[in-house]
Amino acid sequence: MKTILALVASTGVAASALAGSITNTGTLNLYGNNYGVTTWRIAGDAGAASTAFGAEGMTFYNGTLYVSHDHDANRAAGKLVKYTPTANGNLTSASTVAFGSGPAGTWGPEGITVNTSGAGYGSFAANGSPKIVAVETRGTDAFGVFDTGVPGTISNPVAVDPSIAPDDIAWTGSLNKFATVVEGLNDTSFLRYLNSTTMAVESSSFQVINGAKGLTTVSAAFAAAVTGQSVLTSQAFLVVSEFDGFAFFDTNGNMIGSEIVFSGYSPIVELESVAVDEVNNLIFLGDEAGLAIHVIQVPAPSSLAILGLAGFAGTRRRR
Repeated sequence: MKTILALVASTGVAASALAGSITNTGTLNLYGNNYGVTTWRIAGDAGAASTAFGAEGMTFYNGTLYVSHDHDANRAAGKLVKYTPTANGNLTSASTVAFGSGPAGTWGPEGITVNTSGAGYGSFAANGSPKIVAVETRGTDAFGVFDTGVPGTISNPVAVDPSIAPDDIAWTGSLNKFATVVEGLNDTSFLRYLNSTTMAVESSSFQVINGAKGLTTVSAAFAAAVTGQSVLTSQAFLVVSEFDGFAFFDTNGNMIGSEIVFSGYSPIVELESVAVDEVNNLIFLGDEAGLAIHVIQVPAPSSLAILGLAGFAGTRRRR
């Protein structure tokens, strides 16, 4: 079931001294509750060469929002962009870190995530610099690991299984697995699990919303607070689609509530990624075609349990 949303926008541009610019604000209704939304245009945030930077891949970890895009010179130019959002979602302190060369040239991931378990693919020491687990499937066709503290290197490349072409990747700590979204024929999309060490595709999968491009893992408490529905697994997935769809699923593949399709808020063009800050109750929607990040502020759950195992992430549309 799909719920069509109407959003009220206010025009006018307010510049940010540190990152992008606010181009729209408004309100939206999610599962019967109204929330504020702010649109940040990020087109030039990857540096001087970037004029079309969008949020194709996105993940939130330890107070930092990481964003990736294609490596084209007018997009990310081989760079990862980092933001330090404020408690109310302002995208401050934009900075870039060079990915460098991956297994087959300059890196421009479709999806990124962080393995927070301390073991397996892309793990890192608790006191070390975070490592990004990335998937590049528009030419390179490989997973890779990027150390945010060591610019210019992509390590541990693992070839993508030819049966899948992931559009996003998310760490799911409660299962000790990576999850990916894969778009199949006629925009039918599936979630597939990957082994946490070998990155091999596991047999288990389930269907998600059509055109799925963005994926992140959240706590059951967060999903229940937003949807108003009970969640029977300890973590859940938030999925967004290129058709501007938005839906939660538990880790067994059951949709939590209904799918929502954003309509009437003109800044939203094509959602490709999603990330969540559960400490400040923020949802970041990555809009590749709109060259923007839409930030939604949701009320705190009455008993939100922040799971240190949760990892957050995002991706892009084929035309």
